[in-house]
Parts: sequence; C-alpha cells; structure tokens
Amino acid sequence: MKEQPMRTCLGCHKRFPKNQLMKFVVQQGILRHDSNRTGQGRSAYCCDNKNCLGVFFRQKKKMSRAFRVQEDQIRFELKDWE
Repeated sequence: MKEQPMRTCLGCHKRFPKNQLMKFVVQQGILRHDSNRTGQGRSAYCCDNKNCLGVFFRQKKKMSRAFRVQEDQIRFELKDWE
C-alpha cells in the first residue's frame, strides 16, 4: 500500500496525510477551496477545524508565502467560510 504524501496545516502547523486536509488554491486572484483536489499550481492546506480555518484566513502573510504572491493579490469573502 502506497503512503499518502504529508502536508502541513497552515493553521496549527501539524503534519497530516494530504487526503485529511482541505486544499486551497488561488485562481484569478481569488482564494478557493479545491474540494475535488484537481486545482493546478500552488496550493495550501488547512485542517477542517474552525480554529485552524480562523488562523488560516487571518494570516495573509503566511498565505501569500504559501502561494508565492503578494498579500494584496489574494482576495476572498469571509461570508463563504463562516
């Protein structure tokens, strides 16, 4: 049986198998949840946990480093995630 690749949650910084985390991608400057896990390019991962998601969305500097874009180039609407 093949092992799953490990990824780090940007909220709590714990490592989990890739399939246990939510995947996010930036498409056309907008942060989107990649529920199908088919998004191309840079991605970031976060636990499916309210506390981790809160930290993830508040820390735009870490998010910008993960996606390798400027902080002001990432947009999202919090109402979609509350």
